[in-house]
Amino acid sequence: MLKLLPKKTLLTLSLLSPLSHAADAPPAAGHYLTMYAAPGVPQDDDPYTWSTVGGKQLTKGVTKADGRAYLRGEEGEENYVLKTVSMRWQLKVPAKCWQGAPEAFLDCVQLAKTTSRYDEEQEALKLAEQQKEARMQARIAAYAVEARANDDALAWLGRLPASWTLEAYGKRLLGVGDKIARYIADEVPQDGPDARQFVCRAPADYGPVPDQAVVEAWMALPDDARKVRAGPAWDALAAAGGKGNWMARLELYYALSSVNVSELSLLEQYRIVQLMEWLHKKKVGGLYSYFSAAIPATPGSNYHAAWRRQDQVFLYSALLGDYHQQYRMGNVLLRDADPALVEAGKAMQACARAAMPHRR
Repeated sequence: MLKLLPKKTLLTLSLLSPLSHAADAPPAAGHYLTMYAAPGVPQDDDPYTWSTVGGKQLTKGVTKADGRAYLRGEEGEENYVLKTVSMRWQLKVPAKCWQGAPEAFLDCVQLAKTTSRYDEEQEALKLAEQQKEARMQARIAAYAVEARANDDALAWLGRLPASWTLEAYGKRLLGVGDKIARYIADEVPQDGPDARQFVCRAPADYGPVPDQAVVEAWMALPDDARKVRAGPAWDALAAAGGKGNWMARLELYYALSSVNVSELSLLEQYRIVQLMEWLHKKKVGGLYSYFSAAIPATPGSNYHAAWRRQDQVFLYSALLGDYHQQYRMGNVLLRDADPALVEAGKAMQACARAAMPHRR
């Protein structure tokens, strides 16, 4: 009788019959391991699986009062794994052990490795952290090369710092976000702007719009196509932004900001901050509505009040030339009881259609 003492649970391996080839259900008799909760106390009602080391499951079941976990061999396989809820044993069982006498079989069996499931989970977490760190170091190295070249599609925004990290991005982003939040709080009246003061202006009235046809073509693309930050359409949009087209720069910001930060390169993260700073400097309304929409309501806050405040920011952005919000808020105003606000809503939607014929 061979006793294996892997940490918390004791195992006894015994041979009762030759190699079994029964169905997936554990056999009622055959080779088995006896698991003990404590010396002399069989482990009752403990789920287990018996597999090859490659992961092919051979038997599974639940131990009974005798603590037995029944198993079977696999042709040409020597390495097996027994798993319970809390433990994992790796055993080496050469083929000759299955055919020999009980005492020879027991002499053949070797305990290769024993780990707890907790240890496995910790190892997996450690490996994941190591892989994460390796990916981050690769991104940092890639950024250093890109920073020296400074020839990406958005290089017209300015030079890149020699080094840049995710932590630096978070700090810079918070700083810019605080400035924008303070600006919104100071500029948007608590009762909201007066929509009746709306005056329709063409994109050129807010700033330069060279290559505007490129921007309109970009807006006409399906949502999925505008998520691709490469290719002729993206390059053309970036080139228009480089020429000073404020709508192109806003669309570039929308595209980059809509991507999960983990999917952005460090270079793209820095360009987002630069775009935000430029859009805020030029008081581009689309920045404020997008920024406001991305701020989650704080726990315990009055959600209705938060929504009302957000609509006030949206209306403010519409008055600043945010054509997206002109169409949206125009639709809201159409349902108002005040005829003057209804007319303002109609004017907003007409203005948005003229400026952005390909998007609603």
